[in-house]
Amino acid sequence: MLFDETKHMHVGYYENNHDIEGILLKALDKDIWCLFYNDKEYEVKIPDTRVYPFVESFGYLVGMYSISEKELTHEKGANLFYQFLIKII
Repeated sequence: MLFDETKHMHVGYYENNHDIEGILLKALDKDIWCLFYNDKEYEVKIPDTRVYPFVESFGYLVGMYSISEKELTHEKGANLFYQFLIKII
């Protein structure tokens, strides 16, 4: 999958003594955003990394979302990241 180099979003979770971040990348010419998380950089680890493909430079592809809005809001992006984290924390 190719990504639109002009559309990405850094999202994080900073509550409960955590400092965890992920990145959302917009697929080129598609209404799809992909969420990546690199657990090698953070204290919260993915229990079974075999479930997620690893993409060099981005980390594990932990979510793909069909979002047709023109722009993804930071609030919605942060919520997508939080929903992923509560599955693994």
